Amino acid sequence: MKNQRLLSLLVATASIILLSNVLDQTVSTNRFNESYPAVVCPPNTAYLTTAISLTSQKTMARKTGTNSMANSPVGFSRYALASQAAVIEAGSVTPIAWQIRTGVWAGAVPCSSPVASQWFIGATADITSKGSLNLVNSGLGRALVEVTVFTEKAQLNPQLISLKANSYQQIALPTLAPGAKAIAIHLLTRSGRVNGFVVDERGKGLHALGGDLVNATGNPTKSIQIPGIPQQTGKKTSTPHTLRILIPGDVDARISAEIRSADGTFSPIGIDGITVAHKKVIEIPMDITMASGKFALHISSDQPILASVFSKTISNGKSDFVWSTAADALSEFTLATTGLSPTLVFTGHSISVQLNLTYTNGSQKSVTISAQDIATFTAPANLRSVRFSAISAGTFGAALISSQSGYGYIPLNAGSRLTKSFVPSSNIRVLNP
Repeated sequence: MKNQRLLSLLVATASIILLSNVLDQTVSTNRFNESYPAVVCPPNTAYLTTAISLTSQKTMARKTGTNSMANSPVGFSRYALASQAAVIEAGSVTPIAWQIRTGVWAGAVPCSSPVASQWFIGATADITSKGSLNLVNSGLGRALVEVTVFTEKAQLNPQLISLKANSYQQIALPTLAPGAKAIAIHLLTRSGRVNGFVVDERGKGLHALGGDLVNATGNPTKSIQIPGIPQQTGKKTSTPHTLRILIPGDVDARISAEIRSADGTFSPIGIDGITVAHKKVIEIPMDITMASGKFALHISSDQPILASVFSKTISNGKSDFVWSTAADALSEFTLATTGLSPTLVFTGHSISVQLNLTYTNGSQKSVTISAQDIATFTAPANLRSVRFSAISAGTFGAALISSQSGYGYIPLNAGSRLTKSFVPSSNIRVLNP
């Protein structure tokens, strides 16, 4: 009888504890907001003409340098920017900004949302330089950005630059590293919404030597893909291309390289297997001529590196050049191409990507690109946008654009990526513990 009472007591106690735990449970609901942040396009500085390719006339945008933060429809599918920088609510679409100095040079850059770290592997600060670093603060408050410059001799001391809200600042490259022939720039945002853009323009007196926009790249990695390096066939020059490398760490790097083209795949002499000094901008001539007109460069390293390729070109009988920069692995996104006719270049061991094309008349078409090592697709002039989907692993891409004023290059990187923000939920237990 005593044991029966003890057993009943234990069962009752266990039941009470179990019931209390069930009743005491709270429902946890984590809610998130998903959205595409606004993208920022480069400012239209003196004597330049800027046109931004969009997919809709109803795209909302605003300009920096004003007291108003209100957006309004642009009214055009190719937005001509007269001054300042544009902040565009493009959603999942990545606009292309095309900048020219009429009859002198041209360049392209994808408009992108602010990022904390940007690297620019390109440009010069010697007596030929007429270029600039343009910093855009698209935020509501003052921003602070740290600028570190590397030259062919050493790393320079970082500079802290403060930017007013909703404004941009232009800094001449020779003031950052006076006399430096080869530079690389690292922007590290300490506070605010900051985008950087580098214009590499050169000239001797009244003689123009060309120019280009240097596209930003991400942080250093041990593997770099430069998908689309242009080669003007029929133009003979002793060093048509120059490879620029930076090892920002504290240890020298040993690199290997491979060139991929329709003419074949091979390791370039003078690059493959060499050791590169750290914290110095190193330039290596690439005496390569490709009959196919374009090629890709893959670089592997035992240390994190950054790299780009400088290519000489001729436009309307005048000297010009293009900076081909590293690209991220191709991801699904939509690229606006209104008013442009880019040549898309893809590289990878086994390339497979679906192009969903939308034309200016609203019609659509799908094209599948399949190849080994390298593949190209020339977009028609009436193409409004192209969406990349069904992408094979290890595929990288770039776009080459030409006009009467010059040539441009952009890596096929999504300018805006879907972001997720946590939405806090109310809980009465906060008030009644």
